[in-house]
Amino acid sequence: MIAGIVMMSSVLAPVPDVKGQALVPALGSLRDAGYERVRTTDVSGRGRVVVLRRDWKVCAQKPAAGAVLRQERVELAVVKVSESCPVGAPTPARPGFMPDLKGKSVRVARQTLPRSTTLRIKDATGQNRIVFWDIAWRVCTQTPAADRPLEGPVSLGVVKYGESCR
Repeated sequence: MIAGIVMMSSVLAPVPDVKGQALVPALGSLRDAGYERVRTTDVSGRGRVVVLRRDWKVCAQKPAAGAVLRQERVELAVVKVSESCPVGAPTPARPGFMPDLKGKSVRVARQTLPRSTTLRIKDATGQNRIVFWDIAWRVCTQTPAADRPLEGPVSLGVVKYGESCR
């Protein structure tokens, strides 16, 4: 301490390995190592927000364990405790081409497509239900197909999670 000022090092301890842990203890390990800025992202494709931390687990982290940062944010890819972590990273769509939205929530589809895209969403069961809560519905069909030029309106056939894509 110099003249009432606390001097703190900007170099933190190595990032701990929290992959596979429940989110609450993972956050504790990161905090103990000096990493206060942590961002969580639902990687299930549903686009959910992490509210109750005890209900989530860590699938991946960035930066990798062992990295030493200078007060930067740690990113955690998470899913609900009862779910499996996705295998592999999704391939990003090329600019101007349709991304693969099958299996993703309507919310993720909206967030993935350019804002100027005209989006037509239809209940794929034929019941003509209104898609009100966009994280409760997942994409079964899409037009245009993945990796095709993104021209004109986009049509999505959707069902509620738990229903099959006939």
